[in-house]
Amino acid sequence: MSALEKFGVEIFTQHNIFERISADKPFRPENPAFIFIKSGTIKLRQHFSDLELSANMFMVTDPQTIYEMVSVSGDFQSRMVSYKREFISALSLKFNRLITYRYFRQQMNKGVPFPESEMEVVWKSVNFLKYILDSETEMLYKKEMIEHLFSVFCYQMAGIISKEDNNSMNQMSRQEEIVFVFLTDLAEHHLTEKTVEFYAERQSITTRHLSSVVKSITGKSASQIIALIVMNEAKVLLNSSNKPVSEVSSILGFSDQYAFSHFFKKHLEVSPRQYRHQFES
Repeated sequence: MSALEKFGVEIFTQHNIFERISADKPFRPENPAFIFIKSGTIKLRQHFSDLELSANMFMVTDPQTIYEMVSVSGDFQSRMVSYKREFISALSLKFNRLITYRYFRQQMNKGVPFPESEMEVVWKSVNFLKYILDSETEMLYKKEMIEHLFSVFCYQMAGIISKEDNNSMNQMSRQEEIVFVFLTDLAEHHLTEKTVEFYAERQSITTRHLSSVVKSITGKSASQIIALIVMNEAKVLLNSSNKPVSEVSSILGFSDQYAFSHFFKKHLEVSPRQYRHQFES
C-alpha cells in the first residue's frame, strides 16, 4: 500500500516524480500536489500555454487540469508533495481562499517564486516529513506525527502564499475575475457545454465581451480555450484507456463518433485512431 493510500500524503523526488508525471503524453494528476523546484527547470504545458518553473519556485497541480511535460533540465531537483483532498480537509486548515487564488494564478500559467531562505526551510520540512513517511521503524504515533508535520508544511505554505495574496488578490481586476470564473465554469461543464454563449450567460455578459476579455488576458479566444480543454480531455482518454472511439466521443458529449472525429482532426490534423496509434508502438 502506498503512503498516499495509507496516510493521505506522499512525497516524490526528482528520481521518481515521473512515476506520477507522464513524460511522453498528456496526463491528469490523480491528486492535488505542491511541486517545488530547488534547481534546474521543468516546462509543463497546461491549458493554453507553457509554464516554466525554475529554482526557488513552486506550483499547485490540480486533478481538474491536464498537463503535458515539454522538457526537463539535467540538473532538475524537486519535491512533489501529493495529498488526498479529504486528508487536507480533515486537518481543518484555514487557507482555502489562498488555494483558490493559487488556482487562478496557475490558470494564468505563473509559477510562484519565493526567497531561497524560505525554500530552504520548506525543503527541510518536506524532507523530514518524507523521512518519517519512508521510515520502516515501528512508530507508535506515526499517523499523528505525519498529520502534524503535514500541518506544519501547510501553514508554512499558507504564510508564503498569503504574503502575495494580500498584495494581489485584492487587486484582481474585473477582467481577471471574468476569466477566473470562465475557467472555473469550464473545468466543471466542458463535457456538456461547448458554446461561448453558455459561459457568457453564466456571468450575465455578452459573448463578445467574454471573448474580448479572455483574449486580452490569455492571448486566446474563449472558443479556442474551450476547444483546447476538450482536446486535452480527448487526448487523455485516448491514450490512458482502451475505450473505443465511439465511447470516448460519448463521454465528451459529442452527438456521434463522426462529430468527434471531425472536431479532433480539425484541431490536431490526425484522426483519434491515428493519434492513439502513436502511443501503441
